[in-house]
Amino acid sequence: MAYDDKTMMTDMLATQKFIASNYNNYAGECSTKRSKAKLMKILGEEHDIQFKIFENMQAKGWYETTPAPVDKVNQAVQTHISAATNVKNAKTPAKKRTKSSAKK
Repeated sequence: MAYDDKTMMTDMLATQKFIASNYNNYAGECSTKRSKAKLMKILGEEHDIQFKIFENMQAKGWYETTPAPVDKVNQAVQTHISAATNVKNAKTPAKKRTKSSAKK
């Protein structure tokens, strides 16, 4: 069975997304900074390949995108900022009691 160019490019894009997802998971599981840095470099390269495939497909009209409404983008940004702030605050260690505060 012969596949057309669009089908092959769609498969390539799906494969690159799968590969990038796996490298992302692997990078999150690293136990050393050196191995994490190496995997992050590879992850960046995989994202670059994925983007090149996407650009090629988009140029041929095979991957159409629609601009996101500004209000939806702003809402998503605020949601992520709020979530990041909550995570940061949750990780802040409780203040240790000092001898002077224990006497009060």
